[in-house]
Amino acid sequence: MSKIVLQIDGRDVEAEEGMTVLEAARRAGINIPTVCHHEKLKPYGACRLCVVEVPGRGKTNLVASCLYPAEPA
Repeated sequence: MSKIVLQIDGRDVEAEEGMTVLEAARRAGINIPTVCHHEKLKPYGACRLCVVEVPGRGKTNLVASCLYPAEPA
């Protein structure tokens, strides 16, 4: 898998293509709180506690980091 760089809280974070924002953040030591996420279960996104802001098309979107794919900055 190819490597990508995304920004989390102004920090450049390296991730592998196909990872979620939550996975990339955790690998970088950045805490995003969750309730319903467990690494051995399929992502569900029900609690919405892991919501993060993602820039897109001139506005900021709120997405569940446990479901949203990591994208280059």
